[in-house]
This record gives sequence, structure tokens and C-alpha cells, in this order.
Amino acid sequence: MLEWSREDLAERSGIHYITLCNFELGHCALKPAGARLLRLTFISAGVLLIDADGSGGPGVCLAKPVA
Repeated sequence: MLEWSREDLAERSGIHYITLCNFELGHCALKPAGARLLRLTFISAGVLLIDADGSGGPGVCLAKPVA
């Protein structure tokens, strides 16, 4: 959606590249602070995180065009 590489996400979020790789591969869970950083990084880039509710499941969409 954002066309970011892992390296881009690591740089933008401040989370180490290896940590992101291990998380993506299911080898570890993120600490709450790391999960919060990822969430804030995506939100600041215009990603809208949609919580599950009675009418549908969780999801994502782009809230604004990527600059």
C-alpha cells in the first residue's frame, strides 16, 4: 500500500530492521512500545487502521495519498 521496503519501515519507525524481519517471520512478538511505534508510523503515513466491529472485520485503507 505504501510501497515501503523493510528498510524504509525500519528507518521511519526507528525499529531495528532485524526486529521487523523476525516479527514478520513470526519468530518474535513486538514489545508494546514497538507495536505502538509501528502503529503511529503507519497512521502518520496516512494508513487508516480499521478495528473489527459488528458489521465487519479489521482492515486497513489509505486515508490520504502518499506524498
